[in-house]
Amino acid sequence: MPSDKAKSYWRHKYSVTFVSLAVSFVFLSVFQLSGSSAAIRASASKFTENFYITCLIYISVFSLTYGAVMFPLDFYEGYAIERRFGLSNQSLASWLKDEAKKSAISFAFFLFLIEAFYAIARCFPATWTLAASLFWITLSVVLAKVFPLAIIPIFYRYSPLSSQDLKKKVLHLADKFGIKVLDVFEIDFSTKTKKSNAAVVGWGGSRRVILADNLVNEFSTEEAGVVVAHEMAHHKRGHMWKLIAFNAISIFLFFILLDKLLLPLASRHNPNAFLDLSFFPLVYMFFMAYEFLMMPIYNWFSRRLETEADIMALRATGSRDAFISMMQKLASKNLADTSPNPIIEWLLYSHPPISKRIELAKNLRL
Repeated sequence: MPSDKAKSYWRHKYSVTFVSLAVSFVFLSVFQLSGSSAAIRASASKFTENFYITCLIYISVFSLTYGAVMFPLDFYEGYAIERRFGLSNQSLASWLKDEAKKSAISFAFFLFLIEAFYAIARCFPATWTLAASLFWITLSVVLAKVFPLAIIPIFYRYSPLSSQDLKKKVLHLADKFGIKVLDVFEIDFSTKTKKSNAAVVGWGGSRRVILADNLVNEFSTEEAGVVVAHEMAHHKRGHMWKLIAFNAISIFLFFILLDKLLLPLASRHNPNAFLDLSFFPLVYMFFMAYEFLMMPIYNWFSRRLETEADIMALRATGSRDAFISMMQKLASKNLADTSPNPIIEWLLYSHPPISKRIELAKNLRL
């Protein structure tokens, strides 16, 4: 059973999740219906006749306004709650610096996606749903390879793994799984949080194992080895490709629904609504609603993959006791909600709750 502290922590986290969603919908509705969106698009159009520069100006203003509205909730969830429950090691200045980096990266990526979306719609008016889906699939593949390697160093410092015993364990597991690994690194996770994690990132010759320093320092070699085996199982079983395929189907369905449901409705007010930036909040709100409705399906699929990785890791290591003790430590250090309400689990959990993962380990035949 989760501790009272863990229950309280997750009550706060769950509340912020749903409040943030509600605030986002209210903001987008007001931004659309009040005429603010049309006014900003009209103002941006006065500076240039180039649609893409107009889009740049519009999205910049939209993002700045939306970010300002959401910042109090982001601060409360990302800094205040983590500090209150003793999970954060960051000062306010350090947290704000990281948020500035995240905002800059998020804005650049968001702007790129929106510009690409409108470019595809303008260039392929008859087949834009297919063209946009193919673009998204290609982008997903590229990001899966490049994003972790490019983004992690912006926030954390890499260093060679300090524990030679653990490095031998990791390389032995890589051989056992038939995975080529460039090297094993640790990152200074403890400078920001008391939580622990690990990952196997990259492809082919660039693939590397990354472990949080607090995982290296606070878990036994066997416990950390089970975590790494779980991550390697994801690679061995092609889970990343399965998730990319799932997302490809999901985004194609979104574009179809957008084309068949929302755009005809908007076109009643403006025949060119699809390419009119003033209707962007409506499109974005439709996307958020779609994401929320798809979330339980995605999380159900993700939980199946996580269970498959747990089973493979347990059988590859044969370390039932280490798996259970590792899960218990993670639950304690991360203040995990080990037995969430079934509705919360169904809606929000991309991983099985820790209680179910421990039960699996106890009952699995190795």
